[in-house]
Amino acid sequence: MKRNRQFKIKRLIWPTTILGIFIAGAIFVNFRFMTDDPGESTNHPEAAGTFIPGNAATQMPVQTPYTGMPQIQGNGGYPGASPTTALMIQESISHVVSLIRPSVVAVSRKNRTKVPPEPQGGLSYLNPFSANFMSEGSGVIINPEGYVLTTFQTVGTDSTVDIKIFSGTDRTCQADVIAVDSQTDLAVLKIRDHGSYPAVVLGNSDLLEVGDIVFAIGSPFGFSQTVTMGIVSSHNRNLNINGIRYPDMIQTDAAINQGNDGGPLVNVKGEVVGINMATFMPGNQYAGIGFAIPINDILAFVNSNLPR
Repeated sequence: MKRNRQFKIKRLIWPTTILGIFIAGAIFVNFRFMTDDPGESTNHPEAAGTFIPGNAATQMPVQTPYTGMPQIQGNGGYPGASPTTALMIQESISHVVSLIRPSVVAVSRKNRTKVPPEPQGGLSYLNPFSANFMSEGSGVIINPEGYVLTTFQTVGTDSTVDIKIFSGTDRTCQADVIAVDSQTDLAVLKIRDHGSYPAVVLGNSDLLEVGDIVFAIGSPFGFSQTVTMGIVSSHNRNLNINGIRYPDMIQTDAAINQGNDGGPLVNVKGEVVGINMATFMPGNQYAGIGFAIPINDILAFVNSNLPR
């Protein structure tokens, strides 16, 4: 009997050992699973949601909200602007342009002088467009009583010029040149016809940043009310034009040509931030480099020639 008991015990040792190993393994595996960082699951591509770039151990899924509008996929699969956003941008630009255009006028005078030769280096003042014995430039109404700001190049030595107004019914009337400053290439005109005119809002050119969107409006080559768009390519540009130094000009790639002289440079809020007055055209070829005098540099001259 004693021998049989020992035999039974020996027969149970191995099965018991194997069962214990399985139980220990199961406990170890479950322990590792329960203590693993749940954030690591976000490394798997099948995890739902959009992930914020960063350390994989700290990433959490972020659900993309449903906006009711399909997302436009840009390059690389990233969401682009929705049709609604694009339409809002377009409408905003159109609104700004519609506000400023009625205040921009064409300034014309009899062409008594020859067109100046192209200066060396391609940097020159913007000149009026000459055709049919007339020179036509641009200007902008800065006061409801009919005061117009333009450039000295536009009016020259004339004491009176013709102004074409495009607000309401297009009409041409005379204006007196009441002040000029050849050193800053500026002139102030006063429309003779009494009435209330659509005046612009003058902005703060000191707030301009490189990359800001701007619009140039004027009469290039006689095409009145032309609008071009670009950006501020640089500011505080130090120029020397015909021996006159301009220390802080605004450079833009908005297209400006002959006839844009005296026209406004406008920001996206519809404020005039500069007056177009110079261009760089080496070999008389358009180069996409234009210059405007900052409106803050003009204020002293303007305020001294407007009614108080």
